[in-house]
Amino acid sequence: MSIKDSFSSKWGLIFAAAGSAIGLGNIWLFPYRVAERGGAAFVLPYVVCLLVLGLIGVIGEITIGRLTGAGPGSAFEKTLQLHGKNGKTGLAFGWVCVFVALVQAIGYILVFSWVIRFVLGSLTGPAFASPDSSQYFGIISANTNVLFWIVAGVLVAAVSIVRGVEKGIEKCCTFMIPAVIILLLILAIRVAFLPNSAAGYKYLLEPNWNYLFDARTWMLSLGQVFYSLSLRGSTMVVYGSYAKKTQDVLSSAKHIVILDTIASLIAAFLIIPAVFAFGKNLNSGPSLLFITIPDIFKGVPLGQILMFIFFLAVFFAALTSLIGMLEVVVEALQDKFKISRLWAVTSTSIVAITLCRIFVAGNIKGVIDLLSLHLIPLCALGSGIFLFWIAPKHLVLQEIQSGHPKPVGKWIIPTGRYIFCGIVIFIYILSISHV
Repeated sequence: MSIKDSFSSKWGLIFAAAGSAIGLGNIWLFPYRVAERGGAAFVLPYVVCLLVLGLIGVIGEITIGRLTGAGPGSAFEKTLQLHGKNGKTGLAFGWVCVFVALVQAIGYILVFSWVIRFVLGSLTGPAFASPDSSQYFGIISANTNVLFWIVAGVLVAAVSIVRGVEKGIEKCCTFMIPAVIILLLILAIRVAFLPNSAAGYKYLLEPNWNYLFDARTWMLSLGQVFYSLSLRGSTMVVYGSYAKKTQDVLSSAKHIVILDTIASLIAAFLIIPAVFAFGKNLNSGPSLLFITIPDIFKGVPLGQILMFIFFLAVFFAALTSLIGMLEVVVEALQDKFKISRLWAVTSTSIVAITLCRIFVAGNIKGVIDLLSLHLIPLCALGSGIFLFWIAPKHLVLQEIQSGHPKPVGKWIIPTGRYIFCGIVIFIYILSISHV
C-alpha cells in the first residue's frame, strides 16, 4: 500500500483526524486539568487557545501534508525545496516530529492497556465488584502481566492500521468517534440527575480568577490544545497527505475542532459534577479516571452497565488516537525505506512495545508533562513556521483554496504568521522559564 492511498470523502478525513484528536487528552487529561486549575479558569483560556490557535494549526498541518503529498518525514524537506532551498533542515525537523509522535504513543499505550483492563473488568464484574478501586487499579498497573496488556493494546491498533487508510483507519474512526460522543452524552445526562451535582456545574462555570491570571494556566491550556488536537507536526500532516484535492481543508478543520471541543466539554460536564455529587477528591490527578470514577459508578443504580459504557467510550477514543500516532511512524518508515505497510506496522509495533515496557511504565505523568508543555508545542510551532513563513505564499493559498467553494481570504497567512506563531513562541518561552 502506498502513500497515494486516500480517504474516500471529506468525512473520512474529518473522522480520522477527529479520532486522532479525541482521546485520553479529552476524557482523562482535560477534566484533570480543569480540576487542577480552577474550573472555568482553565476552560476559558482553553477555548480561546482552541479557537484562535487550534483552528489555524489544524488548517496549517493538513495543508502542508496535502501540499507536499507526504508525512512529516518528507513534508518539511519538500517545503524548503519548494522555496528553492536545501531540504536537510526540514528533513531533520520532520523526523523530530515523528520521534515525538512515537514518544506520545508509547506513553499512550500504557494507559490504553489500563483502559482495556477496565473495559473487560467492568463487563465481567471484577472492576465493579472490587471494594477498593485504588487497590484494583494498583493490581492492574503493577508490573505483573503488564507486558501482555501492552502487547494487546498495540495489536488492537495495528489491526486497523495494517488494513490501510480507507478500509482500516477511516472505517474504524467513522464508527468510533460518533459512538464516543453519544456514549459520553448519555452518561453526562445521567450525572445531571445526581444529588449535589449542581456544585460541579457551578465550579465549571465560575472561574477562580487567581488561576485565570496565572501564566501556568495559559501554558497548560496551550499544551492541552496541541495535545488534544494532535498538533505536533505529524498526525494531521499525515492525514492531510491522504486528503484528496477536492476535499475542503477549511471546512474539515472547522469540523475537527468542533468535534474535539464537544468531546472535551461533555467529558468535563460528566466527570466534574459526578465528583462533586459523591464528595470525591477533585484534585486526585491522573487517578481521577481509574479510581475516582469507578467508585462513583458503584454508588448509582445500574452502575456496572454505566461503568462499562464509560470505559467503552474511553476505549474507542484512546484507540483512534493511538492509531493516529502510530500511523505517523508507519508512514515515515514506508516513505523512507519503501517497505510494505505490513512490515512498517510490524516494526513500529515492536519498537513501541519495547520502549513502552522499558521507559514509560514508571513515570507516565512525567512523560505527559514533557509532551504537553515542551515537545508538542515545539513541533506545532515548527510546523507553523514551515507553512506560514517558509512555504511560498501563493502555493499555500492555492492549496487551501482547492476544494473550498468560496474565495479564501488572505487573512490565513498573516494569522498563521503573527498570531499563531507569535502566541505560541510567547507562551513557550514562559513554559521554558517556568514563570
